[in-house]
Amino acid sequence: MSAMKTRRINTKQTLLMLVALLWAFTGCQQNEDPQPENSAVSTSAPTNVDFTSATFSGNVTKLGTGGVTDHGFVWGETTDPDLTAAGKQSLGAKAETGAFTHNATGLTAGKTYHVRAYVTDAQGTFYGQNQTFSTTSDPTIISFIPTQGGQNDTLTITGTNFSTTTTDITVKVGSIAVTNIVSSSATEIKAIVPSGVTEGANKVTVTVKTQEVVSTTDFTYLGGLWTQKKTFAGVDRTTETIFFTLNSKAYMGLGRTELNVSTGLDDLWEYDPTTDTWTQKANYPGGKRTAAVSFVIQDIAFVGLGTDVNTIHQKDFWQYKPATNTWTQIADFTGTPSFSQQTGFSVGGKGYVVKRDSKELWEIDLGVWKKKNNLPFTASGVYFIISDVVYFWADDQKFWKYNAGADSWSAASEDFKGGFLGRGTLNGKGYIINSAVDNAPTLEYDVTTNTVSNKKSLVGSLPGGRPTAFLTESFIIGNKIYAREKNSNTFWEFDPSK
Repeated sequence: MSAMKTRRINTKQTLLMLVALLWAFTGCQQNEDPQPENSAVSTSAPTNVDFTSATFSGNVTKLGTGGVTDHGFVWGETTDPDLTAAGKQSLGAKAETGAFTHNATGLTAGKTYHVRAYVTDAQGTFYGQNQTFSTTSDPTIISFIPTQGGQNDTLTITGTNFSTTTTDITVKVGSIAVTNIVSSSATEIKAIVPSGVTEGANKVTVTVKTQEVVSTTDFTYLGGLWTQKKTFAGVDRTTETIFFTLNSKAYMGLGRTELNVSTGLDDLWEYDPTTDTWTQKANYPGGKRTAAVSFVIQDIAFVGLGTDVNTIHQKDFWQYKPATNTWTQIADFTGTPSFSQQTGFSVGGKGYVVKRDSKELWEIDLGVWKKKNNLPFTASGVYFIISDVVYFWADDQKFWKYNAGADSWSAASEDFKGGFLGRGTLNGKGYIINSAVDNAPTLEYDVTTNTVSNKKSLVGSLPGGRPTAFLTESFIIGNKIYAREKNSNTFWEFDPSK
């Protein structure tokens, strides 16, 4: 090969090597300095929004050059919050794309907020779209019914921003927490009034999750507890019956089944509160009788007067001994009997009959009847006895006292209002059980202070939400009061200590 040809070959090879070196050099330069890319993130609408909290959701849709060094959420009350916003939650570096969340707390109820997800990489900080949400406003109490009541009554609270989930809600009456929330919605809560609440005025407090609201008006808590007992076992009858208590048992009988006296009855029944049972005893030997009177002296019951099935006003009197279940006739009443206007009671070991139509008062002592000083008022059939002083409720809605030892009458109180049936004395206080009056409470009379206070009404205990209960007879046995409800023969127990 000639020298010239050899030089041409070498020159070509040199050029090819230079081209290869140039290509290799420029290729490496391109790999070492690529165009950097930004990370990307999106923001979803907040969920579980509450009074002071909300759940934020975001999604890293792209990892930028160099990777994500930080990600999280920023929020505040202005649109498009950034890293300078009052609210920020950093979740740190993220090695891959995907969703992330944060439960934000400490928000203010009733505020409108804005939130954005963010990512930070070598290129800077980038945000998702702005999402707007509003926290729930504080709950409010508009009203509640009833405004007075006692334990086991249903308290219905109306308001705003409650919850449909009962476990989110707590209710207090005064300082005592309710243990039974029956139902709840955004605008209404039904709760059972607990025991142990301080008698008198109490605020109602509702807490929905963490938000508390206190009523501006008071709920008046009435002491005492009504409990339904065994239904009276005899036939239903009107109010014109006899009733008395002996040896820790109650007795009831006579009366009539309808307004017509021809439907009169002569049966007698005994109630034992220990066993909650009714037992029929020996019939009244004077025959079927309506509007008779009864009273107790020591361990003997005295029953008499009233009207028979022929509308004849009777004067006979009988005594009943529970120990032997026997009746014995005693001296007839020497006054003039009348129909449905007589009341009997005993005090100081003597028996008395009040003739309400004529305002006469008669006393029987050792079988002898004697007329006493007339009543200076028109009496109802309601009375109670405290320390041998008889307190009679007058038709003018005042209470009058009768001192049997002095045979004298004096005014006592003007605080009793309304229509009442039932009577009783317990622990040195008199109790008047309201009857046939919507939502009327039981009344407690303190003779020492001459004051009247309200106790729990029977109405809140009535099945089916009935607004009234017509009570007839009432008894004191031990530390409790018992009363029968007309028409249903339902028998009730009232414990004033509850």
